[in-house]
Amino acid sequence: MSAKFRCSLNNLYFSKRKSRSFFFFLGGHSSNMSSKRKYDTNYIKYGFTHIEDRRDGQKPQCVLCSETLANESRKPSKLKRHLDTKHLAYAEKPVEYFQRKLQELRASQKCLTFSCSKQEQALRASYHVAHRIAKCKKAHTIAEDLILPAAIDMAREVLDQSAVDKLKTIPLSNDTICRRIQDMSDDIKKTDHYVVNHAILLVYVRHVWEGDVQEQFLCSRELPTTTTAEEIFNTLDSYLGLVCLVWDMCVGITTDGAACMTGKHSGVVKRILEKAPNAIWNHCFLHREALSAKDMVPVLHETLKDVVKVVNYIKRSAKNARCFQKLCKDLGSEHVQVLYHAAVRWLSRGKVLSRFYELRTEIAAFLSECNSPLADLFSSDTWLAQAAYLVDVFEQLNTLNVSMQGKGHNIFAQIEKIDAFKKKMTLWTSHVSKERFDMFPNACHEFTHLDTTGKNELKKTIIEHLAKLQERFNDYFPEQHRDDGWIHDPFGIKLESVMLPSNEESQLVELSCDQMLKKKLTEITLSQFWCSVMTEYPSIATHAIKIILPFSTTYHCESGFSVLVQLKTKNRNRLDIEHDLRVALSTITPDFETLINSKKHPQLSHKF
Repeated sequence: MSAKFRCSLNNLYFSKRKSRSFFFFLGGHSSNMSSKRKYDTNYIKYGFTHIEDRRDGQKPQCVLCSETLANESRKPSKLKRHLDTKHLAYAEKPVEYFQRKLQELRASQKCLTFSCSKQEQALRASYHVAHRIAKCKKAHTIAEDLILPAAIDMAREVLDQSAVDKLKTIPLSNDTICRRIQDMSDDIKKTDHYVVNHAILLVYVRHVWEGDVQEQFLCSRELPTTTTAEEIFNTLDSYLGLVCLVWDMCVGITTDGAACMTGKHSGVVKRILEKAPNAIWNHCFLHREALSAKDMVPVLHETLKDVVKVVNYIKRSAKNARCFQKLCKDLGSEHVQVLYHAAVRWLSRGKVLSRFYELRTEIAAFLSECNSPLADLFSSDTWLAQAAYLVDVFEQLNTLNVSMQGKGHNIFAQIEKIDAFKKKMTLWTSHVSKERFDMFPNACHEFTHLDTTGKNELKKTIIEHLAKLQERFNDYFPEQHRDDGWIHDPFGIKLESVMLPSNEESQLVELSCDQMLKKKLTEITLSQFWCSVMTEYPSIATHAIKIILPFSTTYHCESGFSVLVQLKTKNRNRLDIEHDLRVALSTITPDFETLINSKKHPQLSHKF
């Protein structure tokens, strides 16, 4: 069992204090300090070259012992004293001797630099491979078992042995990849957690950053015991405390309709609203759409049950499935299998019905060969017409559902899609009453095979279903945010119909008269527009962003759980999933340079 939770957090801070300028001098030096001494090429006769230092400028370095002196020691007397004190045996050597020693020193430094460069390159490659493994949700062992051997084979054929030798130095063991992914996960976290019966809590956030609304994976947490509202809230609350986020910053919560989430007295949403009273709860649009389509008139409900029975009859045994598959192949069908129905999946009914209707001829023949009583269903033109209508209407519902999925949707875009579908249903009802079925192509095809009585029954059934569907849509999608139309169209709204505080109203009037901003709104997204006017119109922009910011759906969590199932396979059930999940789901690219520079002594692989 998996518990799911989504919330929107806004980490904007607004200060009413006047801006001030601060100047910091860290490790700097004032202009009146004594200038740094410069290197003189004649210092080589004392056995000294120089190295560059960011803070102290040029510092003398002995070519015999490689010791580095302070910049203040760059005086002939002090350099001569070092030579006489520590290298007395070489004090009378000619300049040419010290020049040769300088060349030897530089050669050794170059060799050391080259060695470090090789190790750094191998380390960098290791991080990039680990990043790709996490993004593709593959096992950590794939680097050592497949990627590296394949790369070596390709290098051997296309390049040369030296390239093969370089590839062999890249550390790609299972433990190394695990550490690399953990490093990247920690780095991503700084920039901003199925086989086993664990309950996983996924949380995503939306926040304003760099002039736009950003969506990010926040955390994946395993619930220790139960999936009650108290357990979920405590887990989330402790994590927010861990990353120093406060509930006052939360302006919206989006969840599905599970009881533990939406309970009136002790649900997760109720507990969050007690901590963040200004937050707004939003019931996921995708779940509401699926619930709206769930109820049907009795005759269509029975038709759907019959379709599921037929599918289960074919799929219930391996023998039936193989025989049906062979029949479909013999008949040249594009598809050779029917699909199982899963009530909890949004698009399942539509896909099951569509495949069923596509293979209806093959299914009827198979059931007849098996002497199944379900074959009698296909002799009824009315039943086939009802099934055809279900195929068409659920295809329309699936299209609506898919259009609301994805990233970056705001609540106004979703409301527009729902309103458009409501108007379509009104139009469809009118067309069906006039025996016009072109919007339902499969039902239109079956309608021509019906007698007068059958046609009247089908028309009545469809009209009743569309009326019920409209009723459910009105229940789950009531008129909302109608008073916030100015957010979506600040230049076309009638200002007298807007109810806002006087300061916000005044700013909206000024904004609506700005023709340059009107043009700008057509060139960027709605969220980018309101973020861009934050400085000029702070009150009205803040109000607008608080409405736009919350998630409209739980799409991120649903897709996140799909990734979780892909990562947490039976063979990887002991894997600590959080780091892999963060790297796979986050849109933030790890700071590879910082990660590489943090490794003091990068190691080459010694596997080959």
